[in-house]
Amino acid sequence: MKQVPVKIMEPAIPKDLPEKNFADCFDPDEPYIEHVLFKDTAIDLGDRRGVEFTEVRFQNVTFSEATVPQLYLRDVIFESCDFANVQLDEVTMKRVRFMNCRLIGTSMTEGVFEDVLFRECNLQMAALGFSKQKNVRYENCRLNEADFYTCKLKKVDFSECELSGINFTGTPLKAIDISSCRFERISVTLEDLKGAIVSEEQALAFVVMLGLIIKK
Repeated sequence: MKQVPVKIMEPAIPKDLPEKNFADCFDPDEPYIEHVLFKDTAIDLGDRRGVEFTEVRFQNVTFSEATVPQLYLRDVIFESCDFANVQLDEVTMKRVRFMNCRLIGTSMTEGVFEDVLFRECNLQMAALGFSKQKNVRYENCRLNEADFYTCKLKKVDFSECELSGINFTGTPLKAIDISSCRFERISVTLEDLKGAIVSEEQALAFVVMLGLIIKK
């Protein structure tokens, strides 16, 4: 039976956003930005709490290794952006797209994700522990060694992703489809694996991981 892909709401962003310079429109005392395009630049958010972006598109933007807890994103698109090693703990994302982005080592622990798409992104060693994710899709992403410890996943898809070394310990995978993904090893308990959607080949791999011996 073919699994129906998770339906994700599209970001509500106007087609013709005005392109601006980040330094000209960012006020540290009122860190709220809306209805703008940032393109081909580097952005330093520093160490600030509660920055908000609404109806914003980022294209080819590099973020410094900042610490920005409680970042709020609504109707936002990131295209070819670099978040490597940025600390975004307690981030809230609603109707957000990450397209061909680099999120190696990015920390998004205790985040809330709703209607979020990661497509062709590198999330190796990303930290997403204790996050709550609903209507989220990881498509053609590298998630090697990523941490999903004790997450709550509802209507979450992993499609054609690399999952080797991913940590799902404490995260129930019931109804979560990983059948098209590739991995050599995964950290997960038998209890959390119950009800997960896997391929026949993956099922045999899990048998081996559990230490069972298949008698022929």
